[in-house]
Amino acid sequence: MTSVNVLKGPGHKAKEGVKNDKLVNNISKRSAENSPEDIPKKRSVFGDITNALVGGHKKVFGQEVKKVGIRFSKKQKKTQQSEQVQDSLEEQNADNTYSEDTIRSSQEQGEDTTLYITAVEEQCVESEDKKPECEITAYVSQIVPSGVFDFDQECLEDPFSEAVYAKNIFSYYRERELMFPVEKYLRKQPEISKSMRAILVDWMVEVQESFELNHETLYLAVKLVDHYLMNNPVPKASLQLVGATAIFIACKFDERIPPVVDEFLYICDDAYSRKELLQMEIRLLKNINFDLGIPLSYRFLRRYARCDKISMEVLTLARYILETALMDYDLVDVKDSLLAAAALFLALKMKNITEWSPTLEYYSCYKSSDLEKLVLHLNKLISTPLHKNLQTVRTKYSHK
Repeated sequence: MTSVNVLKGPGHKAKEGVKNDKLVNNISKRSAENSPEDIPKKRSVFGDITNALVGGHKKVFGQEVKKVGIRFSKKQKKTQQSEQVQDSLEEQNADNTYSEDTIRSSQEQGEDTTLYITAVEEQCVESEDKKPECEITAYVSQIVPSGVFDFDQECLEDPFSEAVYAKNIFSYYRERELMFPVEKYLRKQPEISKSMRAILVDWMVEVQESFELNHETLYLAVKLVDHYLMNNPVPKASLQLVGATAIFIACKFDERIPPVVDEFLYICDDAYSRKELLQMEIRLLKNINFDLGIPLSYRFLRRYARCDKISMEVLTLARYILETALMDYDLVDVKDSLLAAAALFLALKMKNITEWSPTLEYYSCYKSSDLEKLVLHLNKLISTPLHKNLQTVRTKYSHK
């Protein structure tokens, strides 16, 4: 059985007091003989890997409301403001987004049908006589069912939350999920197995730790690998090149200062040339049609946890579950929004918080019954001891 060297992550460097800038200092000139111990070692993931291992807006309670923008001047009278609000609501009803009959029916059922009119944007325009005149944009916030905490309403004053657009953004993410389906592809890959894919993802997690990349970068890179393998036969010798190039592309998309090409060639033990990596970059981008805006399970998880004000301890546990699931080939075809909800559900169960609250049901669009089968699979996944070559995620989340 071939052993695989372990790349040291930032957790190790923190204990040894190593500065992060050593990682990128003259990296193209480093070699295995003169590299300091604290610098990530070159690692060829696959030496002889053949025997490496054995083995739109969803309606809630019948309600669906879209935000409507209403503009009015400070100089206008309040009566005129009210008329404009009423006109906008009538236009909204004309689009069948939320009719009076629906409101009346909801009131009879005891549901909260309060409309919130909130001024959240102010801008100055110039009138014909060149005198500045300020306008305010008001928004009708989406009505939430009774018993659901309106997280976005609470965050309207926070400029970093984008509370006005958050619901629309994640509704759009759920629509885009259907544009990036992943099918089981190993039957098309005669030289690749489940264990080889798991080792590759484990190595990608080490790279993410070593370069201190965003979590989103890792998740996007794994998605790029799966989409490429789904459509293109890849020999065993080129699998690490696909993984390294996927991280390289994801870094350009998500990182403020992405690592350079030489750093990726170095961590691959110089097994590939610069030309090969750049050619693989072109093939990966063409395969995804240059569309890197793929909805990620990590983003859904963070949204669910924020909306229900989940503690950091529970959220970190859910992140561990979700990141472990990246290595499981059997979950590649599961929707990201569903996988994130199941990971959070399991984390809540493990912390003896048994309720899948109405708030989580509303924002995730999944009931607890929708998650049961997937939760059992995730529970089995994290309960089964992993091979010694697949311990990176566990080590990463073991730090205090």
